[in-house]
Amino acid sequence: MTLSPGDRLGSYEILSALGAGGMGEVYRARDARLNRDVAIKVLPALFATDPERLARFTREAQVLASLNHPNIASIYGVVDVPPEGGNDKSVTAGVALVIELVEGEDLSVLIARGPLPLADALAIARQIADALEAAHELNIVHRDLKPANVKVRTDGRVKVLDFGLAKAMDPPDPSGVNAMNSPTLTVRGTQMGVIVGTAAYMAPEQARGKAVDRRADIWAFGVVLYEMLTGRQAFKGDDISEVLATVLKTEPDWQALPSGLPSSVSRLLRRCLEKDPRKRLSAIGDARLELDEQEPMAPPATAPASPPPRRRSNAVNIAVALLVLALVGIAEIVRLWRPDAGAVATAGTPHLSIPLPDGIEIGNSDRAPVAVSPDGRRVAYIGNDLGRLHLYVRALGDPESTLLAGTEGASSPFFSPDGEWIGFFAKGKLRKVTVDGTAMQAIADVVVDSRGGTWGPDGQIYFAPTNISSIWRVPASGGAATEVIRLDRAHGEISYRWPTALPDGQTILFSDWTGPGPDERQIVAYSLATGERRVLVKGGDRARYVADGHLIYARLDELFAIPWRPSDTQMSSAPPLVLPEHPRLENEGAAAYDLSASGTLVYVAGGAARYAQKLVWIDRAGNIEPLPVPERDYESVSLSPDGRQALVQIREGSMGLWRYDFARHTLTPLSVGASSSQAGVWTPDGTQVVYRGTRSGTRDLYRRAADGTGDEEHLTTSDGVQSPNSFSPDGKWLVFGEQSSRGHQLQALPLDNGHPGAVKSLVAGGENGQVSPDGKWLAYQIGGGDVYVQPFPGPGPRTQVSTDGGKDVLWSRSGKELFYVMLDSIMAVDVTTSPAFSAGTPHVVVQGRFRPTPNTRTAWDVSADGRRFLRIQQAQPERPLDRIDVALNWFAELKSK
Repeated sequence: MTLSPGDRLGSYEILSALGAGGMGEVYRARDARLNRDVAIKVLPALFATDPERLARFTREAQVLASLNHPNIASIYGVVDVPPEGGNDKSVTAGVALVIELVEGEDLSVLIARGPLPLADALAIARQIADALEAAHELNIVHRDLKPANVKVRTDGRVKVLDFGLAKAMDPPDPSGVNAMNSPTLTVRGTQMGVIVGTAAYMAPEQARGKAVDRRADIWAFGVVLYEMLTGRQAFKGDDISEVLATVLKTEPDWQALPSGLPSSVSRLLRRCLEKDPRKRLSAIGDARLELDEQEPMAPPATAPASPPPRRRSNAVNIAVALLVLALVGIAEIVRLWRPDAGAVATAGTPHLSIPLPDGIEIGNSDRAPVAVSPDGRRVAYIGNDLGRLHLYVRALGDPESTLLAGTEGASSPFFSPDGEWIGFFAKGKLRKVTVDGTAMQAIADVVVDSRGGTWGPDGQIYFAPTNISSIWRVPASGGAATEVIRLDRAHGEISYRWPTALPDGQTILFSDWTGPGPDERQIVAYSLATGERRVLVKGGDRARYVADGHLIYARLDELFAIPWRPSDTQMSSAPPLVLPEHPRLENEGAAAYDLSASGTLVYVAGGAARYAQKLVWIDRAGNIEPLPVPERDYESVSLSPDGRQALVQIREGSMGLWRYDFARHTLTPLSVGASSSQAGVWTPDGTQVVYRGTRSGTRDLYRRAADGTGDEEHLTTSDGVQSPNSFSPDGKWLVFGEQSSRGHQLQALPLDNGHPGAVKSLVAGGENGQVSPDGKWLAYQIGGGDVYVQPFPGPGPRTQVSTDGGKDVLWSRSGKELFYVMLDSIMAVDVTTSPAFSAGTPHVVVQGRFRPTPNTRTAWDVSADGRRFLRIQQAQPERPLDRIDVALNWFAELKSK
């Protein structure tokens, strides 16, 4: 039922449409009698044809009209919609509510921008609690409280809408919830891949169709407060059944709550979200009292947006300087304190922010890019200057960082026990350099892609030479490297990473990977004396040991602490402590943090919001169009040959592949389970997909039907890591990359009559091979260098296409353009492929920060007409990685918790 401007309902003239509300279409109207604007909500036509329902609704509306509270949108009346619908003769009879017109934004719109500042969230929650308390005193239950039913006016006043309408809308049938009329079921709610709004806020008893009371509102209040604080929904799913299943069975991700959240607020949330209503907070007034006891907060002056950058003042810096004075002495503080150091005080622990040199960002953020000396006075980090990586050192008392010459391509720095040397990896070597850069030495060969090192008190360096290796050992003075902790592939182990030598000289901590997902990792303690291995933490990564008896580890941009000493025979049964710091954690698991023996913590800040991604189209003019899918941790996309679907890689507990249907806006799992599947590509006819599967300690190529039916077929076997890249247009060749101890290699797998044959080597050192649409040429990249083209399947000379570095190359469907990524730009090159290959000058097509390639395959794709690019964009803008945070005397902060 629709109305148009100029239509009249009694004394009300329709001015404009305001959109669809939770219960019907909403319009702005003018009340001619009282000379005021109101909102008209036209309810479904079924009310006009069901006299019993209409009478029941009218009685409920009369009760709701008795509500008179500053935080509740008032109901002014009920009016009939005549059959002729004013000027529109096609409109059938119906009923409409006249309600208070509330100017402002829905709370759902504010939350879509990201987590609300704590003060704003609590101020809004306080007003919602006030509204619920007033209604509950009159025995009125909202039953459909959600962000879309909360408006925040420009003056900060909160108005709760649609009080009691969920109950009023119910059919008179007392047997329970009718699926056709429940407000949890909407047209969008039946689509896969759309998070259902109302279902996500239903109390468990409401989801089961049982009678509800005010405790259902208390549950919904808790869900809304959680969403304001985290920017994410507490209960998610791809359809109604999945959403309700999470409501009934799972807990919210409590670790997503912001650091520094008062314990009383955290406790309040948990009491509101007790699944058993008998254990739940019994009165919303108790929640209001709890919020009243927080620090006084004025309502937000305007609709909350992203918090403004924190400004530093000399007063704050001086206060911090006095704190640091007691720790490091006046001589050091005179050198340490500088206004641009950005010091702030947190819970009595001095926190500093070290700005990187102008134009420099943290480089190789997925490869442990920061390290702190044992005495806590120096920080080493990898700096990225337009794609060029170097090792930098900053003494906390010095005004600037120092670039160490000869460290091009550096990654994963670590200090010697005396703090005078820095170990790092670069150009196929494990190297060491003095902190002042005056001496450097190559220690051992490391073919490719090392995964961390540690300098033990025994004078040995323990390191992971590749991303598929065990732990090796070499004297810090140089010599032959030997394997010291060997992988157990029979039990599914694929990689050991990020070793840490403990002060006892006998214990090595390392990360044991059985797959790339966060649930496929564990922290192991290894005894050099006995060879004993102990699994300490499942689901953790990059551990550090605190001498006072704590194990620190990372998971998804959060730090955790749990009591532990190397001599302990069992891990503590106490739950891990969630620490306030949020070090950046990439797919590779190398959380960007380090701890010194003196108690200094250094880290590159991340945050849980980094894992909320969206799929977007971006055209050549830079216009961005998000796809209507939930925010998730998307990794890569690949368009089907007909352009109707996309293969999407999503990181959750493990890596899974999903199919997105552009017409139906649905996401359907193709391969999601305990073992990861990655880097999917379509066959040319679109009937099958090939992907990398992590299975029983191997990462080989697998094939299955694109619709997800049938079993997967194991195509190849290798000790390395294999990733499919592209097919020849006739489907007879599959080009794939393999990474092993010998480095990167592009290869081709013949598929005569669909059956795999003998593998053919294509390009040593090549990555991401893309066959041209005419099947005659192969485009690829060499490491982090440039993009090249050569005849396919070869042999023949290669032509360099990029001029200043490039990666992630793709052909246009016409074969007349090549696209590739350079820094934050998509570049395009006009090419000719017949009778010979030639390339024009690269030029920028679009710019912007998007998800980088997750070391599997190209993370983006191009439409058939070459006008749009399908990319992955972080839901919240990410700050540049241009500073390092430092917490002095952090051990004291840890002990206090």
